[in-house]
Formats: sequence, structure tokens, C-alpha cells
Amino acid sequence: METVRTAEMSWRQVEEVVARGAAAIFPLASTEEHGPHAPTGDYLATDVIAERVAQQSGDVMFPTLPFGYSEYFRHYPGTITLGSETLFRVVEDVVECIIGHGFKHIALFNGHNGNDAILIQLSRKIRRKHGLMVPVVAPFAFAMTPQLVKELYGDNPIGHGAEPMGSIMMHLRPETVQMDRVEDWATREVHGLKPANLNGLRFEGVTIGFPLNMEDITPPSGSLSDPNLASAERGKRIIDESVTRLVRFMNWFKNIDSRVEAG
Repeated sequence: METVRTAEMSWRQVEEVVARGAAAIFPLASTEEHGPHAPTGDYLATDVIAERVAQQSGDVMFPTLPFGYSEYFRHYPGTITLGSETLFRVVEDVVECIIGHGFKHIALFNGHNGNDAILIQLSRKIRRKHGLMVPVVAPFAFAMTPQLVKELYGDNPIGHGAEPMGSIMMHLRPETVQMDRVEDWATREVHGLKPANLNGLRFEGVTIGFPLNMEDITPPSGSLSDPNLASAERGKRIIDESVTRLVRFMNWFKNIDSRVEAG
């Protein structure tokens, strides 16, 4: 199968891809803890998804950025976090190059929720400067619908340091998942309040912003939920669903006019 990775093409081949109207996918995610049993490189999953989507949609992908904003995981060895300004500038520089190559449709495939706010700010700057709409797409949001989560996990809670990343990696890179290293898991309260996420606590039904770190709300394992729910079958279902729906998105996206008035 012909490569869809620009890093494996010559510049003349990329020029030809631009000329035929292909879209550019720029994948990024993170390198951070996912429990004691699963690999830190969750960007590996986003990389595979981007490649499979591009193969089916006729588009191309630029090299996956393996680092993101993971400040709340930084104390776990192996985690690499970029500062928010650094991530903004790196992604901006990459997108500026892609725009300069002549691509009319560019999509950011973001596999790490912690990058979202930074990337949305950047997409607004790109719109203002270039008059180009660059969507920020969360690949796993396309898969982890309430319906599929219910089907795969029933009433079992899922969360960081366990599912769904354990299943995804068990499917994609089974040699990297070591279930014999699973440790205790829990979602702990902080000062008697339940965490809403890593940026907030719940007080009388309202989320209050708090700068939490992962170790504040989990045991030393860094697992919020039960890692033993992982299975390659679940992982395959998640990846397949993500790719199928993202292909539909890319085919829709390429058929809209992504240009708007700059400024």
C-alpha cells in the first residue's frame, strides 16, 4: 500500500499530494503515565489511527508529535510535558509550514485531552491570521460514545491509568502491556470532595477549579479505575469505531470550504 506518511515521501511527492487536493492530518497526543501496566506513549495509538484514516480517506499525515501538556502527570517517571506556550508555538510552527505548502484542509488529530484548550486557542489564531478553519479532532471521542462505553464496560467505571488505554494498547501493541504489574486503583477524595477531573473538585454539585495532580486523587499506581477490564477485543472495537467515524469526518471536511475572512 502506498504510504500516507509525508515523512516517507519526497518533497515532490508531497507537492503532488497537495495538487490533487488531499487534506493534511497532523496527529499529536502525549507521553505520560497510564498506570504501572501500560506504556507511557499514548501517542502511538493516535499515530496508528491517523495512518488508517488517511489510507481510507485518501489523505496524508505529518509526523506525530509525541509530547503534549501533561503537567499533572509530570512526577511519574517517563512522563514528558511541554509547557502550554511551548506546545502552542510548536504546533503553530508546524501548521504554518503545512499552510505554506498549499494544503487547503488541515486537521489536528489530538489524542490527549490536556492539549484541547491550547489547540483551540491556536485554531482561533490561525483563523484570524490566515482565514483558515483548522478543526481540533479528538479521535477517541469518536469511539467512546455513551452507547459504546455502556456496551463495552457496562456499569464499571473507567478512567485514566486503566481504561480505555489498556485495551487500546493490548490490541495495538500487546507486548507493551504487562497485566502482572497491575496495582491498586481508586478515585480518592481531596479534602472530602470528589474530583470532577484533574482541574476541579465538586462542591455542592458545582465544579470548582483546583490545580490537582494525579497523585492527589489516586493511589501510588496512578490508576483511577480497574485496569483488569482491559482486553484486546475491547481495544479493537474502540480503534475500529474511531477510524470508521473519522474517515466519514475527513470526507465531509474536504467537501466544505475551510476558508473564511481573516481578521
